[in-house]
This record gives sequence, C-alpha cells and structure tokens, in this order.
Amino acid sequence: MSLRGFACCLVAGCLLLPNFVLAQTPPAAQAVRPAEGTLVVMTGTAEMEVANDEAVASLYAELQDADLGRAQSLVNQRAADGVAQLKRADPKAQIETTGYASYPIYARETPKKVAGWRVRQTVTLRTNELATLGRTLAGAQQQLALAGLEFHVSRGAREKVEADLIQRAIANLNARVDAAARALDVPKSRVRIEELNFAGPGNERPPIVPMARSMVQGAEAVAEPQFDPGRTVRQLSVTARVRFAAN
Repeated sequence: MSLRGFACCLVAGCLLLPNFVLAQTPPAAQAVRPAEGTLVVMTGTAEMEVANDEAVASLYAELQDADLGRAQSLVNQRAADGVAQLKRADPKAQIETTGYASYPIYARETPKKVAGWRVRQTVTLRTNELATLGRTLAGAQQQLALAGLEFHVSRGAREKVEADLIQRAIANLNARVDAAARALDVPKSRVRIEELNFAGPGNERPPIVPMARSMVQGAEAVAEPQFDPGRTVRQLSVTARVRFAAN
C-alpha cells in the first residue's frame, strides 16, 4: 500500500472511531425518587336549583292542497304573517325559520298517483320574556300552530351558576380532604393535591312539551295559554388525586 493510501485509511478510521464510541456509551442514568405517602382519589360535589329564565317555542304553518304551488304560497304567507306577529309581540325575541318541507299525498285508489301536496314551514322562537309568553304565543297561533315548548336556564345565567358551583364543589372537596387528613393523622403541610378534574351533567336539551297537532286553516282567536317555567337542578363534581405523605 502506498503512503498516501495508508494515510487516507488512518484518517477515515479516526473519523469513524468517535461515532462508534458514542453509540456504545449509554446515557447517564437519572435516579427516580418514588412518591411517598398514600394516594387517594376524592370527590367534591355541588348542586343548585335555578329558575328557568328562557323559553324556546316551536311553531309551524302547514297546509294541504291539490296544487303544490298554491300550497307553498299559502304556507309562505301564513309563516310570514306569523313571524310578523311574533316580532310585534316580542321585539327582543330571537326568531328563526328552521325548516321547510313538501310531501306528496297519494290517492287511495291509485297509490302511485299524487292527489295533492302537504307543505310545512317551521318557526322557532327563543325569548326571555316569560311574563308575556302566553300572550305572544296566543297571538301567533292565529297563523301558526304550536308544536312544542321548552324552558331552561339561559347561557348567561348558566355561566354565573357554574362559576358558583365550582367554588362550592372545591369547598366541599377541601372539607373532605381535611377530614381524611385528620383520620390519617397527616398534617396539612403534608397533603398535596396532584390533579383536579371537573365533571358536570351532559348538555342535553330538555324534552319539548308536545302540543296537539293541528292544521292551521284560518285566523281564529286563541285563548291565552298558561305556562310554568319551572326550575332546573344544576350539578357539578370535582375529582382530585390527593397525596397524604406520612411524617
């Protein structure tokens, strides 16, 4: 081998050697100190009964006619008149047209033949004006039928309640932790909360109160209905992992 070739091999070997050594050297081991004391999972709870302050009403206009265009036109007009009436009675309400559908009606003698059409448009009213709700709906029922009604706690009120529930649930948890520390003869300075998790009821919508189904055919006076908004129970729980370290 020439001197130049030997030098090249020597340099290559020197370059590879550090990589080999590093690959074979294990990282420095870090000592892990085991947790001391007893780990206990504990729960604090809170519950409040809150007055419902919001109503959501579902109304609709529905008509049947042999001609689809005429049925749609009549339903459109009734829905527009009903919405206008709702806005006059409750200007602050949130009103939406939430559905529109047309259904063919088949003749009994010849099931495949379309004998007419049923057209339906749905209107939703969301309001906090519960004192005048009966009068508002009675006026709208001259044009629209009431399909269902639900009462619940509004978002603004719910946020205030949940803030109060958090404080109550944590206070309840702290009381239970103090009781457990006394039972275990562990001073407060040796108690440590390692983790907190909040849990509340699911965001399920309250069931809609069913109303009698009817076809809206003419503008007739409707007696004012009477409603009781009722109350809703809100609950919250907090689960904690608590470490009780011995002296």
